[in-house]
Amino acid sequence: LRKNGEFYRVSPWALTWDDENYYLIAYDSEEQMVKHFRVDKMVKVHIIEESRDGKEVFDTFDITAYVKKNFGMFGGDEQDVKLRVNEKSIGVVLDHFGKDIMVVPVDDQHCNVNLKVALSDQFLGWVFALGDDVEILGPEDVRVRLKEMATKIAERY
Repeated sequence: LRKNGEFYRVSPWALTWDDENYYLIAYDSEEQMVKHFRVDKMVKVHIIEESRDGKEVFDTFDITAYVKKNFGMFGGDEQDVKLRVNEKSIGVVLDHFGKDIMVVPVDDQHCNVNLKVALSDQFLGWVFALGDDVEILGPEDVRVRLKEMATKIAERY
């Protein structure tokens, strides 16, 4: 258990399915933010008779966009990331982020895309798995983080 087993007190707003698991999407009033919880890992769930918080957030909340940003529902700081993608792999990007992202051709084999992601090791692993078909163009700290991750892995082998 996280938080030393202390109870979480959140206002539930949605239930979603991602990568073979159900997640409760809820508003945490104390931290004033949206959080998600894997349903099969929840224990000692109680319904309390209090008003639900977060309506103003969920009036404009896009659950599809939220799930796309959080790779494998691993959260992180939300960032705009720019990628250069080889045309062979643009389908993989579109499959994950949807067809409504802007794809800007660079040359006859590459295009650039700007994505809003919850920056996590899972996102970087997804980029890494695409090999040299994808390059993170920015921001620089994200490029450095992927390089450090790749270096640690390479040193292990």
